[in-house]
Amino acid sequence: MLQHTANHAENSGFSYFCLAFVAMAGLAYLNFLPAVVDALASGIGFSAQQAGTLVASNGYGALVGSICAIFVVRHIGWKPALLFSFIALGAMELSTSAWSTYTGLLVWRFIAGILGGFSVGISFAILARLTNPDRAFGTLLFIQFSIGSVVIYAVPALERLLGGYAVFYIMAAVVFIALLFLPLLPALPAAHSPKQHSNRLHFTAKSARLLMAMLLYLVAASGIWAFAGQMGLSAGQSQAQVSQIIALTGLLGLAGALLPILKPGQTHRTLYLCGGILLSFMAALLLIYAHFDLVYMLALALLFLTWPAVHAYLLALIAEQDSSGQLSSVAAVVSNIGVASGPLLGAALLRSDVYTMMLCTFAALFTLCLLLLQRPLKSPAQRHSQLSTTANHNYQTTRSIR
Repeated sequence: MLQHTANHAENSGFSYFCLAFVAMAGLAYLNFLPAVVDALASGIGFSAQQAGTLVASNGYGALVGSICAIFVVRHIGWKPALLFSFIALGAMELSTSAWSTYTGLLVWRFIAGILGGFSVGISFAILARLTNPDRAFGTLLFIQFSIGSVVIYAVPALERLLGGYAVFYIMAAVVFIALLFLPLLPALPAAHSPKQHSNRLHFTAKSARLLMAMLLYLVAASGIWAFAGQMGLSAGQSQAQVSQIIALTGLLGLAGALLPILKPGQTHRTLYLCGGILLSFMAALLLIYAHFDLVYMLALALLFLTWPAVHAYLLALIAEQDSSGQLSSVAAVVSNIGVASGPLLGAALLRSDVYTMMLCTFAALFTLCLLLLQRPLKSPAQRHSQLSTTANHNYQTTRSIR
C-alpha cells in the first residue's frame, strides 16, 4: 500500500507541484532577495549594510533550522511538523512590521529563519524519498525562479499599495498558500533503512573540495543577488526599471534549471560547470560598470542563467560521492551557509555605496571555486590517460637507461 502511494505521488504532476511549492515556501524570500534588501534599505529606512546583515540573520537562522530538521525528521510526523512551522512562520511574517528597531528586527528575522529552515529541511527530506527526485527538484527550481521574477516585478506596485513591508506580507501569503496545499499532499512512506543507518559518512579529499567549491560559489552568487537592486539604484536607475531588469533576467534561471535535466552526464557536466563559473566571474566584473544599462542587464543575465545550472551540477557531483545520501544532507547545510554568508560578506565589503571591492572579492571567489574543481572534474578516462602516459614515459626512460 505504501509503495502504491509513493508511485501515485510520483505519477501525479499536481502532487509534485504541491510538494515543490511547500518545499519553497519556508525560505521564499530567497527567490526575491533583492526586493527584500531594497525594502529594508529604501522603504523601511535601514542602511544597505544593515539590510544585508538582516537578510544574513534570516539565513543563519535557516541554517540552524535545517540542521535541527536533519536530526528529527526520522522521528516526527512530517505533516504536523510543517503545519506547526507554517502557522508560526506566517504569523511572524505578518508581525514583522511591528519591529522598528534594528536589533529587534535582527532577532525577529533570525527566529523566522529557524522556522523557515526547519520546514525546508523537512520538505527536502520528503522530496528525496520520491522515486524520481530529479523531477521533484526540477519542479522546485521552476517554481522558485518563476515566483521570484513575478514578485520582483510586482513589488513596486505592491509597496505603493501596502507600504514598505509589502515583501513580508508576500512571504506570509506564500506560507499560507503552502498551508492550503498541505492537506492535498499524499501520504509517503517513512524513510527507514537499516542499511543506511549502518553506513558512516566518510569525507574524502574530493568531497571536501566539492563542498568548499559549492560554498564559495554560493557566497559570491548570493552576495551579488542580494545587492543587485541596490547596485542598479546607485547607478542612477529608477526602482521600477531595476525591478523590471531583475525580473526579466531572472527568468533565464528557468533555462539554467533545465540544463542539468536536458544535459546530464560527466562530459556535459564538466563543460557547463567550467563555462558557468567563468560566466559568473564575468558577471561580477561587468557589474562594476552597472551605470551602463546594457552592461547591468547583461551581467545579471549571465549570473541568473548560470547559477541554477552550476548549483545543480555540483549537487549531482556531491551526491555521487555517497550512496547513502548523508553527504547530500551535508551539502544542503553548506548551501544554507553559502546563501546566508553572501549578503553578510557583501555588507562588510560595502563602502559608502561603492561596490567595486565587493564585486572584485566575489570575482576572486568564483576563480577559487573553479581552481578547486580542477581535480574533482577530471573524468576517469582523463585519469586513465594520464596514468597511461606516465607509465609509458617511465617505461621509455627505463629502456634508455638500459
